[in-house]
Amino acid sequence: MSDLDRALQDLCGRLGGVRAAVVMESSGIEVAAWGEADFETVAAELAELWSAATRAESVGQGLRSMVLEADGEVWTLTALGEGYVVALLTAQGVPPGKVRFHAGEWARALREEFA
Repeated sequence: MSDLDRALQDLCGRLGGVRAAVVMESSGIEVAAWGEADFETVAAELAELWSAATRAESVGQGLRSMVLEADGEVWTLTALGEGYVVALLTAQGVPPGKVRFHAGEWARALREEFA
């Protein structure tokens, strides 16, 4: 298990209620994953949404996080340095602010490695 895998597992353990997590390049290539999901498909689809949002004129390159809710699940995406994103899947009921806060702190701690 790599240091990044351990760090991702630690983040998920601290939050509680996380079903799956993936660190990916903004192109959709999985770098690290935790939990049960079809990460190849998930990473590609979430990367497409992230890229579309960063291309939008009103959002631009300053996008730091994004929350997607559907069918009882919530994906929280957080920028992890230039060209990388961490995505966390939680059930509805897990406070999105708590997820965004911890994911943001985790991302800030690791940003230098992904610069």
